[in-house]
Amino acid sequence: MIIFQKDILKRGFCFFLIGQMVLTTSAVSIAGKQNQTAESEDEFSIAVIPDTQYYTSEKNGGKKEMFSAQTKWIVENAAKENIKYVIHLGDISDDGERFPQQWINASESMYILEKPLQGYPQGIPYGMAVGNHDQTKSQYPLTGKTDQYNKYFGVSHFKDKKWYGGHYQDNNDSHFDLFEGGGVKFISIFLEYDSYGEDIEGMNKWAAGILEKYSDRRAILVSHSIIHFNKTRGTNEKGFPKFSKQAQRVFDRLKSYPNVMMTLSGHVGDNGEGYRQDGYAGNIIKSFLSDYQSRSDGGHGLMRLMKFSKSKDLISVRTFSPYTGEEEKDADSEFTLPWLHHNSIARYQDYDNDQTTDIAFFSNGIWKIAGQKDVKFGNEGDIAVPADYNGDGKTDLAVFRPSEGKFYLEGGKVINLGQKGDIPVCGDYDGDGFADFAVYRPSRLTWYFDGLDSIVFGHKNGIPVPADYDGDGMLDVGIFRTDNSLWQTSLGNIPLQVKHIPGDIPVPGDYDGDGRAEMAVFRPSTGEWIIDRNQSIKLGKAGDLPAPGNYFKDGKTYPAVYRDGKIYLQNNHTIEANQGKATALTILRGYVK
Repeated sequence: MIIFQKDILKRGFCFFLIGQMVLTTSAVSIAGKQNQTAESEDEFSIAVIPDTQYYTSEKNGGKKEMFSAQTKWIVENAAKENIKYVIHLGDISDDGERFPQQWINASESMYILEKPLQGYPQGIPYGMAVGNHDQTKSQYPLTGKTDQYNKYFGVSHFKDKKWYGGHYQDNNDSHFDLFEGGGVKFISIFLEYDSYGEDIEGMNKWAAGILEKYSDRRAILVSHSIIHFNKTRGTNEKGFPKFSKQAQRVFDRLKSYPNVMMTLSGHVGDNGEGYRQDGYAGNIIKSFLSDYQSRSDGGHGLMRLMKFSKSKDLISVRTFSPYTGEEEKDADSEFTLPWLHHNSIARYQDYDNDQTTDIAFFSNGIWKIAGQKDVKFGNEGDIAVPADYNGDGKTDLAVFRPSEGKFYLEGGKVINLGQKGDIPVCGDYDGDGFADFAVYRPSRLTWYFDGLDSIVFGHKNGIPVPADYDGDGMLDVGIFRTDNSLWQTSLGNIPLQVKHIPGDIPVPGDYDGDGRAEMAVFRPSTGEWIIDRNQSIKLGKAGDLPAPGNYFKDGKTYPAVYRDGKIYLQNNHTIEANQGKATALTILRGYVK
């Protein structure tokens, strides 16, 4: 949706924030049965077992029973949690080939998963990564030995499993599996630990071929070492952990495959948990670290359950120990993230995490959100700046108070940034999944950010139009020229190639669902939408206000206009904006010339 600010427009500027007044599930009946699917398996889970080296070796207070408690819990909760697959992150043992008993302990724990259950005729599917402690001549995939691993978890053991896909070269050190969850097809590709690059190019080439062959499957890349731990323990915020040397080469080689959605790893046990996300050409790849072996008693038997929801398009992570009964509740142990459609491009004003945008009004400190109780937050004169500031996929309430030069986030956080006359332009500019507080200062043609360097980029006749135009997960600074309809972004000057007509309103959004924002304008004089240079849609009339948003659960932006208390879409769909004309225009008029 678009917000217009009156006092800014007097000086020839306005700011456009998509999603200020859009849809919620209560209003998405317009989608009809088009998006209704059988949701018998709407939610499913993947269990993740981090480094078990001190359980199988029974060192540092670890016990083999901690390992078996994990797999027993998985079996006992397979039906309840709809567990479709289990991933072991490597360092199964502590001493490679030296002590075969460690591998006997490992097999006794992992083979528990192979017991036939109702719905699991061959047991629960699982795959295992080879870590540096599983190799003799550690960290070398070619000259190192993995005989014990292959004795208990080799090709011969898995070749008749229905989920087993195949292997690289003549052993099972690198391999892949095939499974399904919630009607979604997956492939998991396991890459052996290779710290010194002895065979990384060969493994990457093999993995690339697998990704091409199974391009219809969502891919999870698993290797023992991929990312380091979070810089701020207990949070997933700010300052991504680095890739390992091997992982950087894997990522650079495989990031162009659009089916890659996630990486999982262990190995780094100091803080034990890490998260980062990286975008490429409209695809966001999420990387998760979990490793607890450096803690007391070898890690307490801590493991993870990752729950995937199709209807809400969310991943929920839980960290717990079946052995001790403990649950970790801090923000990098228990958290929720968008799955396939992401904050920077496809989650406009989703206040309830239902994957659709919500009709919302803000006036004089009162928020009215469809399906929710009114909320008093903010003062008269504040500007609403709702966005996902904690990365959980849900829009948070926030306001910018120009009189004070401050942002206020519901929950108490206050950010000193900006001054009277600045235009709030909040969004995710660094690609970490968290919206950043930001302002554009027309008087200086400068963008200011909380925690990021300022950027000088603008024009005296320019309207700020930040959006993710290249699909890397980061908002690009952009300006729409009101004098000639030229789009200027940090990626270059891009003409929309339409005849300039004064009054055109820029409405960038992902109208084709490719993960990248298209340039678009709404032309009130003709009721026309011009999208991506040449696509023209007739919708609206003089006096209408554009209200694009995610009206369906497909991640796309849909053209819409607001008129007389209703939102109008194509194909004669309408939505009642229950707050009424007067209330709605109180919000919108504050931004209209």
